[in-house]
Amino acid sequence: MDDCGDVLTPFPAKLLRALKNLRRVNISNCKSLEEVFELGEADEGSSEEKELLSSLKELHLKWLPELKYIWKGPTRHVSLQSLARLELGYLDKMTYIFTPSLAQSLPRLERLHISKCSELKHIIREENGEMEIIPESSGFPKLKKIFIEDCGKLEYVLPVPVTVPVSPSLLNLEEMRIFKAHNLKQIFYSGEGDALTADGIIKFPRLRQLDLSSRSNYRFFGPTNFAAQLPSLQILEIDGHKELGNLLAQLQVRLFTKII
Repeated sequence: MDDCGDVLTPFPAKLLRALKNLRRVNISNCKSLEEVFELGEADEGSSEEKELLSSLKELHLKWLPELKYIWKGPTRHVSLQSLARLELGYLDKMTYIFTPSLAQSLPRLERLHISKCSELKHIIREENGEMEIIPESSGFPKLKKIFIEDCGKLEYVLPVPVTVPVSPSLLNLEEMRIFKAHNLKQIFYSGEGDALTADGIIKFPRLRQLDLSSRSNYRFFGPTNFAAQLPSLQILEIDGHKELGNLLAQLQVRLFTKII
């Protein structure tokens, strides 16, 4: 869909239930669009269970100034089990991307690209004003690339499981680049804040490039008593940070990493 000015909801609930094999969605320049997928209640007596959007592999949304919700309504019948690529840009009113339940159904997500989303505060919505705790069995096992640019209200990026002493977390992450996230408090969070009493390690065994050029005031890469193990890191670029002590103390890198 492109330049469809009067469309408010391109996928109403009844239509969405009929699109069993929907694999790719690309929407741009729709000035009135407020939500993408309308998620109604399942019909009485329906056997529908975790099947909506289960074939969706790619979702691209750009230049949608009125978009508030990607998925609107109850998400218990939605599965994003096939989603591999999510690209979002110039979404001026969206404050979050995933509900906590949807964030636990992303086993194949490989690329997350977010730019120019001025009101985005959380990638995963808070529940009752608290950050969600992600179980060890879920998370983002296939995620390879994270790119975030010019999201001025973003506070956190992604959760990590809080297993002690070692959290496997994002085992396939290869590249993470964050630019102009001025309100960022912490890149990775546990959902338990400073309640953790034991030290631990967050492992990123394949992360090769890390750019933190966001000119923000955050001091921690992850939970304050966790260290980030980055054995494959080749390029570390940090720009505009006033306080580097605690941030660098958490990054366990090899001596021949290129630091800019």
